[in-house]
Amino acid sequence: MALLEGQSVIVTGAARGMGIATARRAAAEGASVVLVDIDPSVADVASEVGGKSVVGSVTDRDCARRAVAAAGGVTGLIHVAGIHRRGDVVEATDEDWAQVLGVNLTAPRIWAREVIPAMLEQGGGAIVNVASLAATRARPDSAAYTASKSGLLGLTRSIAVDFGPRGIRANTVSPGSIDTPMLREHEAAGGASRTDQIARTYLARLGSPEEIAGCCCFLLSSDAAFVNGADFMVDGGRTSGT
Repeated sequence: MALLEGQSVIVTGAARGMGIATARRAAAEGASVVLVDIDPSVADVASEVGGKSVVGSVTDRDCARRAVAAAGGVTGLIHVAGIHRRGDVVEATDEDWAQVLGVNLTAPRIWAREVIPAMLEQGGGAIVNVASLAATRARPDSAAYTASKSGLLGLTRSIAVDFGPRGIRANTVSPGSIDTPMLREHEAAGGASRTDQIARTYLARLGSPEEIAGCCCFLLSSDAAFVNGADFMVDGGRTSGT
């Protein structure tokens, strides 16, 4: 049996990077999938994997409601959508701060608030929030991003504690340096180069979106039935060294 056979799974940020890889993996593992993104091209990805698409901002509660309705009896949520804006706590504008926390921290709360009642109707489910290495190791010039991802760990643990007794598990996956459009955009904007990031990763390479997708799908599966409130660091050993 496929890992997610019979599950109904929502994936946010599903038009590119880790989101598209996760949507493809979930579908390949037997789940019916609803793909969500602000980019209309998410409809093409949904068609490719035999799923449904919802176009909208993850900060919009109505978008979450439409996705839950499209999923039917939703049993899994993988919240991948996220953004980064450069700036330390002095340089970051109020607008950038609000936008980053809105997408990276407030939106996961919005989605949890919508999917949890639907999961309870199914007898339980699982939520995976994609955090970041930055949640535990601050990145330079990334005050808003670091704060938002640190907060996401706390939010996810709160869900695990409050709803674990009712059959809903919640965990985070914290990627290190993954070869995604976001990483390339960060580099182009003056952030750490690909060479520097590889040098700090003890597998001596960047991770792939598919490697994050595999961890996310594992956490939705029955193989992870006793995993709740955990943070999976998928960073090629980067946090194991100095």
